[in-house]
Amino acid sequence: MSLVGTLAKVAIGIAAAKGIGHVMGQRAGSGGSVESGSFGGQAAAQPSTVGAHPLGDPLNSVRGGSGQAGGGLGGLLEQLAAAAGAGSSPGAQASGGGLDALIRGLADAASGAATASKETTSKADAGGSFADMLNQSFQNFGEPKVTPTPQQDAAAGLMLRAMLQAAKCDGKIDEGEKKKLLEALGDASSEDMAFVNRELSAPIDVQSLVKQVPKGLESQIYAVSVMGINLDSQKEAEYLAGLASALGLGPRDVNAIHAKFGIPALYS
Repeated sequence: MSLVGTLAKVAIGIAAAKGIGHVMGQRAGSGGSVESGSFGGQAAAQPSTVGAHPLGDPLNSVRGGSGQAGGGLGGLLEQLAAAAGAGSSPGAQASGGGLDALIRGLADAASGAATASKETTSKADAGGSFADMLNQSFQNFGEPKVTPTPQQDAAAGLMLRAMLQAAKCDGKIDEGEKKKLLEALGDASSEDMAFVNRELSAPIDVQSLVKQVPKGLESQIYAVSVMGINLDSQKEAEYLAGLASALGLGPRDVNAIHAKFGIPALYS
């Protein structure tokens, strides 16, 4: 199984294990309340009942429609990339822009070879965008229709690491929840299962995670981190505030991402 498919299955597993309503795209309300705390002089929301909604159709909103990147989680990540590209230099915009351009940069950063980007571009054009593949994985509850490129899998692995670290930031992934999460992986390869187990067992280390995030993928890493959190505790609010700060995301950017998931703003 590819890490793109594993990312989708882990998101489903976290939703099943922790009962995260907002992963399903359900808006907070129906009794949700928000209190204000303070982190570094900035107010942060602490929802007390967010995520208490029944699961319903798993990942209904983030799954998208018919594999199209225009909706679902893939579309949301693409929108964040487009927003980041709008503020980049003309040279960066001319190089292609978008989520796949950022992911292609992983190849250059890893190998230092300019030809890697060109090779990955042709493969991505032939096989489909990362956003398409992620949405297909949600719809199939597993693998996308086309095998992801190594760079797309690398991006999915980084997002997996971010999601799993966020899921355990409140210290509440017990053995029962872990079992549900791993059961959702189904036919994942032994390597992918080992990856998930290793990340669940590793200590929380925001700085180590952030050091692995290529420039331009900060918003996407924060977004998938939000997917792993109920945001119903002080620890979770503090974790997200610390992650946002380390990623260089401002309160307005963070609140905009929360709004896309239909959950209370972190900053007031």
